[in-house]
Amino acid sequence: MGYHWLANTDTALLFDALMYRTAVVVAVSLKKVRYALSDTCIIEKKFPDEVHALRELPFPVYVLRELWIRTQNERAWRRFYILPETTAEIEFNTAENYRNTHFREEYWKNAPYRLDIPLPLPPQNLAEKRDEVK
Repeated sequence: MGYHWLANTDTALLFDALMYRTAVVVAVSLKKVRYALSDTCIIEKKFPDEVHALRELPFPVYVLRELWIRTQNERAWRRFYILPETTAEIEFNTAENYRNTHFREEYWKNAPYRLDIPLPLPPQNLAEKRDEVK
């Protein structure tokens, strides 16, 4: 995935490691469980302590939080974003070339919506926009 890892050495902070690469920092908590998770599992209800601990970390908002879960019989980690108000399983991430073993390809090919996240304009483009408004 192209990340560098930094193990957590502070036992007061409840996460396992920080992973980072250009423009991305992620606090990761790892958990190994005996039984498989269902596809309809609500991660906040299944692992409330882990989710709460990640949400309460004293990091800036741009540090992503992820809970990685591995079951006894699966050879891959299932990754979940832990956001302030919700959680979401990461099914695929093209930037990292990551694909979850539970990826629902047909569902995403036919999804009825698309989410475009507007990125902030670089400073030179902001100046051009201001000139257009005048």
